[in-house]
Amino acid sequence: MAPRPFEGSLVRLRAREESDAEAFYRWINDWQTVKFLGQRYPRSLGFERDQMLNSATGYGESHFIIEKLAGGEAIGWLGLHAATGEDRSATLGIAIGEHDFLDGGYGTDAMRTACRVAFDVMNLNRVDLTVYDWNPRAIRVYEKVGFQHEGVLRDASFKAGRWNNHVFMSILRGELQ
Repeated sequence: MAPRPFEGSLVRLRAREESDAEAFYRWINDWQTVKFLGQRYPRSLGFERDQMLNSATGYGESHFIIEKLAGGEAIGWLGLHAATGEDRSATLGIAIGEHDFLDGGYGTDAMRTACRVAFDVMNLNRVDLTVYDWNPRAIRVYEKVGFQHEGVLRDASFKAGRWNNHVFMSILRGELQ
C-alpha cells in the first residue's frame, strides 16, 4: 500500500486549528526555536489565534502542524510558501518547537513528508529553503533528505547579535532520498 501523502513514518502533517494557538504561541516566543528563524519579535497569543483563524491556506501558501503519529502530539510546524503553478516551485520553512523531539528523526521525517506533499500532491518540481550557516543540525537534515547547496548570501541578516550568512538549498522532483 502506498504511504498516505501527509503521513511519514513518525509524523503527519495536518491543518492548523485554533486549538494549536497556545502551543504555537509558546514555540514562536521561545528563543531556542526562533533563533534559527526569520522571526525577530515576540508575538501575542491573540495574534497567533487570529493567524490560525484568518490566514488562508491552499496551493500558494500551505501551513501545517507537525504531529507525532504515536499519540497525536503537536511538535512543530512547517509551510510551503509562495508556490506557483507557472514555476512549480515553493519555499519551505520548518521548526520543531518541542525540544524533546529535536532528535529521533522527527524533523527528517517531516521534511521528507513535506517534499512528498510538494511533489506528489502539489505537482511541484522544486522546493527551496534558506538556513543560517551556523545551524549544522538543520543543514545535515536537509542534505540527508536530498537538498543540494546552491549558494550563500554573506552577511544577509543581523540576528542573535551578529551578521548571518544565509545558505540557499533546493531539491528537485526525483532527488528525494
